[in-house]
Order: sequence, then C-alpha cells, then structure tokens
Amino acid sequence: MSSFPFSKKAIAYFASLLCLTCFIIINGCQINEPNLPSWNVSLNLPISNDQYDIFDIIERSNNIGVDSSDGNTVFIYGTSSYKREFGEDIKFDGITTTQVKAPSSFSLDTSLVFDDSTFVQKADFLNGVLKFTFNNITSQDYTVRATIKNLFRNENNDTVRILEQVAAGQKRPVTLDLSQHYLKNETSDNKLRLKIIFESVQPVLVDFTYELSEYSIKTLVGRMRPLSTDRNYDEVLDPFGSDVPEGAVNFATITPNTNFLILKRFSSNYQVDFSDISLVGENKSGNRVRLKYLKYGNPGDPLDSVFSLTLPQSNETLAFPINQDNSNILEFLNNIPKKIVLERTDYLNLSYEEGHLGYTDSLTIKFDIQVPLDVSITEPIVFSDTSDVGIDDQDLRDELDKSSRMKFNLLGSNGLPLKGIVKANLLDSSYNLLLPLTFLVGNTPDSSVTVGAALVGPEGFTINPKESLYTTELDSSQIQKIKKMGKIIFEYRLYTDPDQILPPRTTVKVRSSDVSKAIVFGNLNYRIEP
Repeated sequence: MSSFPFSKKAIAYFASLLCLTCFIIINGCQINEPNLPSWNVSLNLPISNDQYDIFDIIERSNNIGVDSSDGNTVFIYGTSSYKREFGEDIKFDGITTTQVKAPSSFSLDTSLVFDDSTFVQKADFLNGVLKFTFNNITSQDYTVRATIKNLFRNENNDTVRILEQVAAGQKRPVTLDLSQHYLKNETSDNKLRLKIIFESVQPVLVDFTYELSEYSIKTLVGRMRPLSTDRNYDEVLDPFGSDVPEGAVNFATITPNTNFLILKRFSSNYQVDFSDISLVGENKSGNRVRLKYLKYGNPGDPLDSVFSLTLPQSNETLAFPINQDNSNILEFLNNIPKKIVLERTDYLNLSYEEGHLGYTDSLTIKFDIQVPLDVSITEPIVFSDTSDVGIDDQDLRDELDKSSRMKFNLLGSNGLPLKGIVKANLLDSSYNLLLPLTFLVGNTPDSSVTVGAALVGPEGFTINPKESLYTTELDSSQIQKIKKMGKIIFEYRLYTDPDQILPPRTTVKVRSSDVSKAIVFGNLNYRIEP
C-alpha cells in the first residue's frame, strides 16, 4: 500500500483544473494604455513695487532736512537773499554855476564849496566834471596860474595845476575830468582849496565861474550827508525749491530760533536804514500774501505790512528774529510762495557820522525760514510718478497666453499721515494708454481709488501703516495688454485726514522714515490638460 494520499488519477484532475483556471484568468484581462493626469496651475505676476517718502513727494533735496533730535521730523527751509552793489547809485548833485568876483589883484586864495553837507577826508571819483570859466573884462591879456591844493591827479599824485592865457575881453573855459583825480584833506572838509596867480602888467579884476556836475564816487572817507538810493525792487524765485507743491498747506509752527531777517553790509561802515520794506510772497496760482512785521523792528511795535529796519554803524550784520508773535509768518508760509518780491528804500548815514564807502560795497537782506512738517493739508498736494514696468521673460509671456482670466491687484500700504486719492494708468513704452488701472479696480466715476492715511498718535506721528487692497478680474484681451506694458503713471492727491488724527491734535508730523508703497501684481490660474 502506497504512502502518498492521492491517486494518480486525482493528481491529473487537479492539474487539469489548475491549467483551466490560469487560462481563464489570462484570457479575461485586457491591458489598456495609461491615462495622463490634468492639474490646475497658480502663478503670481509681480508688476510694480514702488515706495515714496516725503523727499520723493516734494522733490526738494536742497531745501529739505531732518531734525534727528525730534523723531526724525522733516523740515523745509528757504532762503531769499537780496543783494545790491552801490555802483554809480551813490550820486551827489554837484554845484550849479557859481560866480566868483573880487577886487583887482595879482593873486587870490579862496575856498570853493563842492557840497553843502558832505565833508571829505578822501574821495575817488567814478565820474563827474569840474569846470572853470575865466572872464577877462579888461583891455589887456593875462595868464592864469591856478592850483587846487587838495585835488590830485591819479596818474602821478601831483596837485592839480591850471595854466591858461585869457585874452582881453574873452572867456577861457577849463574842464577837469574828475575820474582822473582824487580829493584829499588832512581833516574832513567840503571845500576845494584854490590859489590863483594872475600874471599881468596891472592887477586883474577877478571874475570867474565854477560848476560841478552830478558825480558818483569810487571811494569816500569822511562824513557823508544822508543819502537815499531810491526805491529798489528785487525778486527771488523758488525760495523753497523749484517744485513747490500745489494745494493749501497749513503749518502748525515754525522752528524756534531759526527764522530771521538778516541785514548785512559789506565793506562800508555807514549806518543803513532799510525803509518802507514790503515783502510779498506769490504762490503758483498767483495768490499774494504780504509779510507783516514789527513796524520799526523793535519788540512791542505794532505789526505793519510796511516796516523799516536799521543796521547801525557799529554792526556789520544784524539778525531780526521772526516768530509767530511778531509777524504773520504762518499765513505767509502757508501760501507756499513760488516767488518773493522785496521793495524798499535804502538810506545811508542817516546818523550823519564819519565813515567810509566804496562803489563795490553792497547791502544784503536775507530772509531765512525753517519750518517743520507739522501740518494740516486741506487742499491736496499734487504728486505724480512714472514707474517703468514690463515682462521680458519669454516663458512668463507664454504662460500669459495660456490664461483666459487674471486676478489683478492694487495694494496701497501707507505709512504717511496723509490720505491719498490715487489714479494709475498702464501705458506702453510709447506712452499709449493700455488700461486705466484704478478705474478697473475701483470702478469710480473719477477713475480713482483711495489709500487711507496711517493712524496718527498723540504726538502727531504715524502709529502703523494703513493697507488698502483693490482687486478686479482681467479677461484674455486685457491680459494681452499686460504683455505690452512699459509704464505705469501714478497721480496722487494727498491731504490730511481728520478721522485719523487723535484729538486734540489737528496737524500731523512727517518723519523721514515714513513710507507709502504702491504694489501692483496679478494672480494667474489656468488648467493644464494632457
């Protein structure tokens, strides 16, 4: 008896059954080609990322500074300087024709007045003519030998001498060009010292005239009569820089002890009286505001729109402080002058003292102002900027072609204490309009969006930036315009927002670190199919 539990017939049966089963399984399976997956793609498209601080907005690097001791507060400063050289303006009237007669004589020692109230120790002349006319009313000729003892020739420092023959019954004129001469005395005097000798057989009946034309001096030492330089008109353009903002800016204060009217005299030491000063600021719109100041520059004087200031002989320069108590300086500055016009009359030596003066000497009035940006702005400041944009990456341009929709975003992150009304237009590199961006994202009648002002704390500074996000969807035709972009032009109208200022403050302070950002970007979503 076999030990194997199955018979040969049973084994053959099971083997046949197994083969049949494998055949059925193999013939029942059909292998298909594999399916490729599909998926959605999201792509961020950065377009522009611009930021602005107050330096960019007012564009006045030469007229803007930072006070680091006061939280980096920004201030604006301006200078208006009015300088005039005397030149030929120091004029004297001269002497009209004056007759001198004396009894018959062979000589004459006399003095001729050349100015009734100017006493000269030394004077050099720019111009002028001194003329003598000798009249011979006798029947015989004579010769005149004259010496002007205190008048000298420039070329050799010799005393002026006159030698002329005067025929009987004739007149002989003698003319001296004063620009070739100078006058010198031991002590200040107002006379020409003249000695005349007549060479004649008999004594001569003295008869001559002299006259002195109007003249100007090159230098003068002595006691000059008080002199007016007539009404002067000067103007300074762009005292606060060439790009002063438009709008109504209301400054809260001026920087203490930094604002002055400065009078300066160069070389001359006579007292100068700047009389009937009129200082007018005119803004871009033509609005004029006149500075009011102490009537005579003295504390306690009433304020007046026409005032006078004195630079004494003892001072070469003198600064008159300007503040909110002694002037209408804030009203003047809030007009933001594009031009400052100064009119005045200058008087020299009203104190009638000894001194010196030269025609190259000059007078200067300087108007220095420093104002912190602690302001309220009720009519917007206008500011614009052009940003260069574009897509150079060909793969990215290809991705745009695959998209039929784009989410377009404009994000304003404002760290300035100023509310902004913003318009933005997308243009090609030739400045042709492609898309009115803010119109699309804001859908407002004036095509603008609003970027809120940052919240202002009790000290006037911003606390946290304020974010404003605007979004729209672009279709495929608009996406194609995105591919052509070359420029974005932003136009801002900036002003203070009372709702963001904590009472009792009404103004805001601008720091150099305050920044406003304008971020433009897109989101693409499209499906990739196998």
